[in-house]
Amino acid sequence: MSELDLNKLVDLYGLNGAIVAIAIVIVSGIIKSKWFENIWSKLTDKIIEYFLKKKSTSDEVKHIDESDILNHDIFNYIDLWTYSKVPTLKFSTEYRTIVFRKYLSIYLKCYKKILSGFVKDGKYKTMGQSELWKSLLDLINQVICEYEKECKEMNIPDIVISKMKMKNNESIQLTIDLINNISNSQFYESENNYLKIYSILNIILSVLENTISNSETICNSINGQLRGLKINDSGKDVIEP
Repeated sequence: MSELDLNKLVDLYGLNGAIVAIAIVIVSGIIKSKWFENIWSKLTDKIIEYFLKKKSTSDEVKHIDESDILNHDIFNYIDLWTYSKVPTLKFSTEYRTIVFRKYLSIYLKCYKKILSGFVKDGKYKTMGQSELWKSLLDLINQVICEYEKECKEMNIPDIVISKMKMKNNESIQLTIDLINNISNSQFYESENNYLKIYSILNIILSVLENTISNSETICNSINGQLRGLKINDSGKDVIEP
């Protein structure tokens, strides 16, 4: 990633997270040598450690156990957004309101189902760094494939899926970079990988919130490509004017 929009990074991860993300992505993208990778790995550990300690109320990072993973805020927020926020979202037309509500509901449902299955399965507890990184990358890919497949089955227009994919890719690529760094960071080492998983769930939570917040912008960026299209909602056919 050669260019980063600082405002988007700050919205996604806060100022401290944006600083860390910029440092990781830019420097890692410029210099590829093994020698530098070793030095950079140690340096990013120190950067992350600094910001985590700065945010902590004590000299130690909060102790994380399995209960914190299983009851992570991401699952409560997904339920809140699914049943309270998404059904009240209004877009420029009745058709677009139905389409984007359906898209976001599917998007959130797939994330919850796959993330919940991953943490309940518990296989991450015994994984080494490379295995954990691969399993998390597979998980992200699985979620994307699942919600795009379901959106097509629910007759969500291809232009909506495509536009949302382009927007989501901006945050997904950065998220993948951060997940990779966390998976391989010595600072995040803890019993049963609890701290790594907890931190990664925090990142994904920010991504989900960002997707919902940007959905209206994506909707408004679609001009005449939806005109005349029809979608059924509770037995009623709604056509885009």
